[in-house]
Amino acid sequence: MLPIYTFQTDKMNKNIKKSFQFDSPESFAYIDQNSCGSNFSDHSIDSQDTFSDELSFDYDKLDSDFCPKSPKLITQSEQKFYSNDRLIGDMSTYHTLPTLSKSKHQDLASIDAKTLVDLINGKFDELIAKYLILDARYPYEYNGGHIINAQSSFEKEMLVKKLFNEPIACDKGKRVVLIFHCEFSIERGPKLMRDIREMDRLINKHCYPNLYYPEIYLLEGGYKSFYENYQQMCEPKSYMPMLNDSYRNEMKYFRRKSKTWEETKTNSKSKFTTRTKLSF
Repeated sequence: MLPIYTFQTDKMNKNIKKSFQFDSPESFAYIDQNSCGSNFSDHSIDSQDTFSDELSFDYDKLDSDFCPKSPKLITQSEQKFYSNDRLIGDMSTYHTLPTLSKSKHQDLASIDAKTLVDLINGKFDELIAKYLILDARYPYEYNGGHIINAQSSFEKEMLVKKLFNEPIACDKGKRVVLIFHCEFSIERGPKLMRDIREMDRLINKHCYPNLYYPEIYLLEGGYKSFYENYQQMCEPKSYMPMLNDSYRNEMKYFRRKSKTWEETKTNSKSKFTTRTKLSF
């Protein structure tokens, strides 16, 4: 039986108290490895959040006294389903999906294409109630071919409002997981993943470490790698590189838009289609 270390801070909601099982105090300091750059031991809930300055968000739609409930710690009988020793973002339990021990972004929980295919095909239905595949590529890339069930998530502000105005509820203790990717999962996908985690932390700063979406993943290799190995799981069955010469002007526009996001706050119009519908 592992010893139980109890954690509570004076900044945390007084009704929230969490207990974790670790084999040593050193393990306790390591528990927030998947907080996308925010280590549990030095996290400050009063710190300034750069991402929050970029987007307008209606906090009034959230109940200020409500904190998302974290899943219970797994039992020994359930441990056979888990292949990781890293905890999810709220430090309540292990990751459901098998993560890579080595990846391009070591601070992020990464999965390979086969794991995503298994998820789509229902291998984890006993544990996962809902999953979202969030494609951070530009709209012309997404329209040129994307993973089955993937959502075009280039419009960051739309995604944030959709995720947090009405957070997806867990079904009977099952998980809700988010999978992020871009073309190679080197820049845009990881950035969106970190931004969503940062916003989740900000919204739940008064009940840290609870999160609406504690279990998030990055698809290693991005769409390119997935398409090369599982073309039959893509729709349409094609691959549009970001650097396609036919879409040079679109690329410049979307790259500029992703840096400023001013177009969504003005009446300026563009000949390029940017709005996409999120169907979750």
